[in-house]
Amino acid sequence: MKIGDIVTRRIYGEDVQFCILGFYTKQTTGERVAILAILDPALIVEASVDELAPVSPRDLFALTTNLYTH
Repeated sequence: MKIGDIVTRRIYGEDVQFCILGFYTKQTTGERVAILAILDPALIVEASVDELAPVSPRDLFALTTNLYTH
């Protein structure tokens, strides 16, 4: 699997789709973990390309930092 792939999670009965945003390795266990964004048809919107601004991977992962630090 790679960044950008669309996946499901077996735990959710494969009814919910996610986009892989990135990966990290848990320092305590060495387990490889995917960072996912849920794909919800109710949240799909249209926007002019002129309205869009890029987000760096660093800024994107900074949004998840508090979720994964204890």
